[in-house]
This record gives sequence, structure tokens and C-alpha cells, in this order.
Amino acid sequence: MTSLLTPVGCPDSPLRRFDPRWKLAAFALALVITAFLQTVTAASIALMTAAVLAMTARLPIRAYLERLRIILPALVLFAIFLPFVVLDPDPILLGPIPLSLPGLRLALLFVLKGLAIFTLALALAASSPMDATLQAAASLRVPSRLIHIAMLTYRYLFLFAGELGRIRLALRVRGYRNRPTVHCYRTIGNVAGTLLVRSSERAERVAQAMRCRGFDGKFRSLTDFRTRTGDVMAFVMIVAAFGGLAMWEILA
Repeated sequence: MTSLLTPVGCPDSPLRRFDPRWKLAAFALALVITAFLQTVTAASIALMTAAVLAMTARLPIRAYLERLRIILPALVLFAIFLPFVVLDPDPILLGPIPLSLPGLRLALLFVLKGLAIFTLALALAASSPMDATLQAAASLRVPSRLIHIAMLTYRYLFLFAGELGRIRLALRVRGYRNRPTVHCYRTIGNVAGTLLVRSSERAERVAQAMRCRGFDGKFRSLTDFRTRTGDVMAFVMIVAAFGGLAMWEILA
């Protein structure tokens, strides 16, 4: 079953050959700039640019659509109420319901920015394995504690997702079905508590095993990154594209 946690494959591509440090820095700046865009036009261009990067990374279209099917309803759920709650001195009336044009633009802006950020994140994931991205973050002087938290979170989310799947299977074998009853709510609470207790116990065992193997909190890697002229040029191109978009929005 596909979910947002399912790893994306990393096919060979021009972005895959891009130095992970420069790539991470470029995508981080692109994500920040996209998050601060304020117009629908700029957000639309950012989404198209992100799509170009995803195609450059050779992100499988099926993998993208499967994840889009999960994230798009969540974006729409947050945005669908904005046209009806944002104040507008001259609203459009849909019967007795006022529709706000500024609210409609805000909803569209929210969805476009969310899709652009989602596409950029998938392009980054499809062009670098998670371990290479985290090693690049360490090379960029990101605090090692944050890197270890991200690494362990990424590793054990899949483990706990599998454990939750086994618990759900065991419940269904015993005849449990989701219904709006007190018994079902109590069962869901028990499952959540069981998963939290097992997670805490596993975390303690993992911490003890890491200390036994000499873990001292420092991030170490045998990977030796090398900067090439093409890496710098690709970084400049990506940052210039999104930075130019932000400047165009400010000056327009």
C-alpha cells in the first residue's frame, strides 16, 4: 500500500548526479521562497518550475500521482472553507451564501503553494537517498542532534507503521470493525496506548544498544563529497529561478 512514508525510488538522472550538498542547499532555498510567495501567478510558476525539476529527477509519474491522491484532499480540506470565511466588502452571492473573491484567491494560492512544495520535496527524495541527504546536511553544518533525530525518525516510522498494520490485522481477525460506538473508541484508545508503550520500550532498547556500540552523539560519515563546476552552476540556476520569481513578485 502506498503512503506518504513509502520510499521513492532514486533512478539515474541529472539531479541524481548533482552533489547532495549543493542540491540540498538549492532545494531548501527553493522551498523557503515558495512558502513565502503571495500571488497566485507566482505560485503557479513555482509549481511549473517544481514540475520541471521533478521531470529532471525522473520522478516516476505513478509514484507522484499515488502520493498526490493522498496530499491533495488534505490541501483541499483546509482551503475549501476560505472563500466563505474571508471577509469581502462585495461578495458573490450563491443563493444565501456569500462567496469571497479574496478568499477564493487565498484558497487557490494555498493549494498551489502546497503542491509546489510537495513536488519539490518529492523531486529531492527521488534524486537522493535519505542517507545521502542527511550526510549532506551534516556537511552543511546542520546540528548533528537534528540529523540523528531525522535519521531515527525516518527509520522507525516504517517500523511502527508495520507494527500498527499487524495490530489492525489482529483486530480484524478478531471481528473488530470501525463503528461510532463506545467500544470502538475504547479499542482505538487501547491500540494507541499499546503502540506508544511499545515505541517507548523500543526506543530505550535502541538507545542502550547505541551506547554499547560507543555512540557519542556525533554524526560520522565515510562519504567524501566533491564539488564540480556543474554542481555550482545547477545551484545558481535553481536559486536564480526561484529568487527571480520572488523579486518579480516584490517589484510587480
